Formats: sequence, C-alpha cells, structure tokens
Amino acid sequence: MNFGIFSILYSLTSFVISNAGIILQMVGSWFVFRKMGMPGWKGIIPFYSTYVLFDKLWDTKTFWRMIIYLGVMIGATVFGFIFIMLGGVFLANGSNVAGIIFLINGIVMMIGSIVMAILMVVLEYRLYQRLAAAFGLKNGWAWGLLFVPFIMLPIIGFHKRIVYYGPVSQVPSY
Repeated sequence: MNFGIFSILYSLTSFVISNAGIILQMVGSWFVFRKMGMPGWKGIIPFYSTYVLFDKLWDTKTFWRMIIYLGVMIGATVFGFIFIMLGGVFLANGSNVAGIIFLINGIVMMIGSIVMAILMVVLEYRLYQRLAAAFGLKNGWAWGLLFVPFIMLPIIGFHKRIVYYGPVSQVPSY
C-alpha cells in the first residue's frame, strides 16, 4: 500500500473519530444541562458551560482560579520554551553562563506549567465529583467524566433512571 494513501486514510479516520467524540460530548452536555433544569445550549459553549457548572454546583471563585491557572500555564509554557531555546542558542555560541541561566529558568517555567496543569485537572475532577453527586452517582463516574466525557455525558443525559437531585448539599446519601 502506498504511504500517501495510508496517511490520508489515517488522517480521515482520526478526523471522523475525534469529531464524533466531540459531537457525542456536546449532545451529552446538552441533555445533562436540560436535566439540571437549564437550557441545553448552555452546555455546548466551551468556557461558559464550565462557568455555569461551577456556578450551579460549586462557586464561581473556583472557576476564576482555574482560568488563572490556565493563563499561568500558557504563559509559563511559552516563556519556558523561549528561554530554553535562547539557552540553547547562547550555549551554542559559547556564552555558557547566560545559556545555563536561560536553560534553568526555562526548565523551572516548564515545571511550573506542569504544576498548573495538574492543579487544573484536580479542580476539574472535583467539579465532576460534584456533578456526579448531584445526579446521585459515585466517584467512579467523576473519573469517567474526566477521562471519557464523550461516553459518560450521554449516559447521564439519556439514562431515564439517572435523575438530577441538586447540588451536593441536597444529594441523598447512599
């Protein structure tokens, strides 16, 4: 088989699968939001849907904290990459002290961006814990919502026996 044909088929397949996952997640979000008594369109707008979930299930301060983490992560990644590149350029041109300083700063920034990414994932998991609890579901559902939302959201949205009880303080204990 020709490599060009293989790469075209691979690209097309991955495009279809990834877009199918996005569509499934959007449809699931639409129906989850409707089950929560809100308009479904609020569930498909990228940052707004997360804001609405934080507002309904937790608090908006935590949402803004996550947005700050995102900004710091992006900034640290960009500047870390630039500093590492500059460090390599300085080292290649014989300026060892400047090169090492830039490299160390770049590595520290990259580590900082990884820490921010981990903090964002932790906050998102805690939000999904609250979402699962609001539907009377266990913590395993929060892990599923974190890693495979394109499967879990449609299940929550379409399953007849999964009902919305309300924010965590109102959820019955099992």
